[in-house]
Amino acid sequence: MFRNSDLDRIRETFADQFANDPNGIVYRKGQKGAPFRISERERDEFISTFDRRIRFAWWSIIPATVAMILLMVWLIPDSHSVAADIAVWAGIGAILLPFMSVFRWAWNAPSHELQRRAPEGVAFSKAEARAFAFSKIAYSQLAIAAIIGAGLIWRKSEETDVFHGWGMVWLICGGALIGLSGIQAIRKFRFNRSHSGDQA
Repeated sequence: MFRNSDLDRIRETFADQFANDPNGIVYRKGQKGAPFRISERERDEFISTFDRRIRFAWWSIIPATVAMILLMVWLIPDSHSVAADIAVWAGIGAILLPFMSVFRWAWNAPSHELQRRAPEGVAFSKAEARAFAFSKIAYSQLAIAAIIGAGLIWRKSEETDVFHGWGMVWLICGGALIGLSGIQAIRKFRFNRSHSGDQA
């Protein structure tokens, strides 16, 4: 969970909102919002600030997790009780909620700072945003996601009963990953086919 490669992917996704064009650098929130012209220095500062904030939030999960474990051991000695299961999920939520709040604040920081600046154009339409989103997704990525979902179910089925009780969580998560990958693949195929037909 705390690999540098994961942080690098998050940082790259954030940095992808800043695109080069013949006139310099343009920021589009989520790669589809209205374009704002910025300088190279501003771009570097936005990325550097996001990197610091998200890295701090990311690593703060470690002491929060340790504190949760110690608190559970102290308050709920029986780790196999219903109360322990509820406490685990409540603790996970209590840890992730602040992280997600900081992440959202850091992610939206450029748009908040640029909201008083006049944009150079309009946001992508739904069709343009959909075309851009599908262009960023490769069939190989969807296939890998489906394989990961199947592997998750297979691996957890060797450790627990995935058809009963809390074990069904792994079945649902893995099945959802497989299903979403398949749906996205079908949507991408249909969109590409209709788009190529329109161009013809």
